Amino acid sequence: MDLKKLISILLFAFLCFSCTNSSKTHVYSGYALGTSFKIVYSSKYSLDNIEKLTDSIFFEINSSLSTYLISSDISKINKGIDSIKVDNHFKNVFNQSKVIWKSSNGFFDPTVGSLVNAYGLGPNIDTDRVFDIDSLMNLTGFENVTLLNDRIVKKKAGIFLDFNAIAKGYCVDVISKMLIDNQITNHLIEIGGEMYASGLNRTTNTKWRVGIADPLNSDPNSYNLRLSLKNKALASSGNYRKFFIDSITGRKIVHTVNPKNGNAYSTNVLGTSVLADSCMTADGYATALMAMPLEESITLINSLLNIEAMIVYLDEEKNVKTYFTKNFENLILD
Repeated sequence: MDLKKLISILLFAFLCFSCTNSSKTHVYSGYALGTSFKIVYSSKYSLDNIEKLTDSIFFEINSSLSTYLISSDISKINKGIDSIKVDNHFKNVFNQSKVIWKSSNGFFDPTVGSLVNAYGLGPNIDTDRVFDIDSLMNLTGFENVTLLNDRIVKKKAGIFLDFNAIAKGYCVDVISKMLIDNQITNHLIEIGGEMYASGLNRTTNTKWRVGIADPLNSDPNSYNLRLSLKNKALASSGNYRKFFIDSITGRKIVHTVNPKNGNAYSTNVLGTSVLADSCMTADGYATALMAMPLEESITLINSLLNIEAMIVYLDEEKNVKTYFTKNFENLILD
């Protein structure tokens, strides 16, 4: 066989091999945890049982952590049942919440559940919203809750735990691990705006490109900016869409409750976005930064390793400003 013919055969074989082993883009989307979700992954074959696997994860996390499900472990604990032995999902979220609570000086606090309900922002809504903040503040404080021998111990019986500010991010992490366990390392997962970008988008052989919603635009498809991500989580928080006007006081009630004073009123911080190695961590800090005074937020975010942030706020003249950490800004696409 002459050399020219041999090269032709080898080239043909290489092309065939490349075609048969090329990745395709697969998309699976739906509705869970009270919001929409989307999974995009690059793989030669689709994961045939992805619906069953993700449904199982959503079911497990709801059964453990959903305050909207009366049969969940957290709902039983909030009712005062102290014999519940919590699962690994609960323990993972609880332990990371303690870390964020401590580092944020208590501005991230899952014990604000009673206040959340009182303002009409949670599952147990007080329709007249007439309540004593001081009395409810007495039922807050994450220092009053511990995890001992897989059981929750509360120093004050009326404390209402609420991990909704971190649970979506945690669910993103669990789904990502499931995909990696199934040898799907290139994927982008998004649940209600919280996301994790793993590996590369093999369709373009580039990092995953994601958008951050514009806090000044009511259109959820309006993006403030776009980022390029690889092996990073992104979570955002804001009071620009999740609010209502209290019919009694006429004040704007936002979904972020300040654990320090019990208020759920808008501040000069319009929106936050956080990058971290896990979506659970990004989710928790994005919430904390919404509640914290701007100066404290900037000090905190610059003291943390592997955490980057963007904060959109109003200055003293009511002009919209944006603060970026350096490594966050470096990921912004033109």
